[in-house]
Amino acid sequence: MSLTKHGPWRYLFVQQRKFERAMGAGTKTFESLEKALAVAPKEKQLKIISLDDLRIKKEAFKNLLPLYSLKAAAGYFGNGEPVEPEGWIEVQGFGTLNERMFVARAVGRSMEPKIYDGDYLVFRANPVGSRVGKIVLVQYRGPEDPDTGGAYTVKKYDSEKVPDGEGGWKHERIVLSPLNPEYIPIVQEEDREQSLKVIAEYVGKLSSRVRIKSQYSSEG
Repeated sequence: MSLTKHGPWRYLFVQQRKFERAMGAGTKTFESLEKALAVAPKEKQLKIISLDDLRIKKEAFKNLLPLYSLKAAAGYFGNGEPVEPEGWIEVQGFGTLNERMFVARAVGRSMEPKIYDGDYLVFRANPVGSRVGKIVLVQYRGPEDPDTGGAYTVKKYDSEKVPDGEGGWKHERIVLSPLNPEYIPIVQEEDREQSLKVIAEYVGKLSSRVRIKSQYSSEG
């Protein structure tokens, strides 16, 4: 504890991740920040609904979204491969839901500090408009992503364009960038552009804590 003309003060050392979570929870003042860090805020627990739950027929794409692995989502929305969700998950705070939206669990550390390993992410498939600067789920032909272990990845999308000689523009290369500086970008040159497909855009993050609920649960 130290004293200044403004009154007593002290240092407060915290983990970076806890600080980011406190700020993301809507902390507005230093006093509320101290309280949030001193006692970690309770993280809202998500509910994963089993496939046999009767709620699904009534609430699918209204209050519930399907939960896929990143690999399954890349195959289903990218190539139309048949796949069943792992379950359904309650989603609130993302506006009106629709059948292009789904939830997938983040894998790895390449998108820290925005996205952590195990976070549940909301995506919108087949995005329209510019993807530049957005976080996207991409399927591509190339080396395996070190996080996912496959030819699909969640990264920030950027592209470099040049004139196509016909009054328009074409991609010279596409860069899929991690947010974590410990990882390197994935770069697709012009001649390989067709081997890359943006499957979905990142909409937001739910949580990393879940509990399973089925129609046989003791809950009402």
